[in-house]
Amino acid sequence: MEPIELTYELKVKSKEKKLFNVEHFAGLDRSGLKFQETERRILMNEYPTGEKLYIQFPGKESARDKNPRPWDFRPKMQLANGEWLKDLSFKDVWNDLYELKDINVDMNYIAMVFFRIAFMLDSRKTSRVLKYEDINSDGEVVNSGEMEFEWFEYAPDESLLERLDISPDILRGCSLLPYLAYNDYLAQNEDCKYYYRAKYEKEENWDGLIGRSNTLLTHMSVIAFIEEYLRFSEIMDMFQRGRGVAPLQTRLLNDVTGGLVTG
Repeated sequence: MEPIELTYELKVKSKEKKLFNVEHFAGLDRSGLKFQETERRILMNEYPTGEKLYIQFPGKESARDKNPRPWDFRPKMQLANGEWLKDLSFKDVWNDLYELKDINVDMNYIAMVFFRIAFMLDSRKTSRVLKYEDINSDGEVVNSGEMEFEWFEYAPDESLLERLDISPDILRGCSLLPYLAYNDYLAQNEDCKYYYRAKYEKEENWDGLIGRSNTLLTHMSVIAFIEEYLRFSEIMDMFQRGRGVAPLQTRLLNDVTGGLVTG
């Protein structure tokens, strides 16, 4: 595999995809919906391994009194056995990454995969008719239908993930591709929230790195710590300075990805 270089051109192309997605996710019909009262669940994809991946909205940040985020949503995963995956926080993902270190997984390669998600290198423009359900506070379906939606969907070539032999048992019962797609939607929500904050609260241009990219680059910093490229004091300082995020420094890209990404 040829190394990826973090260039200005790559950032520009990534921002174009990010803006397209923000516009389309922001444009989802939210009429009659309210967090914890009536929420909409859209089936984004069903995988050959049996998982069903949804997004559900409005999210909790849409209902807060101070600085609400009306476009907030969350991914929801139904596992192959029919059970629902708990809503994952970034802390949960970092715990999962820590578990991988003990099963002979190429962490450099995983870091490269997260870099590709950060800059949407494996996102393909997709247009599909999607099914949705509206559910009440008791989880009962009160309405259903179909809608056409266009977005850049995480859809990596099969060959990209072939060398990562990770059992669903390690990923909370979830296969690798749906798990990564779940992370992609977590990151997409960050873009939606920070774009809204920049445009409608601060009335300034949105920095395309604040949101998705900083989130996934933070995953890479956690891998850097696991692989001992960062000391504990260093990553804690990064989290403190970044107010909860710790995007990987460009100088460490080559080390953390084993030369698969360069700065």
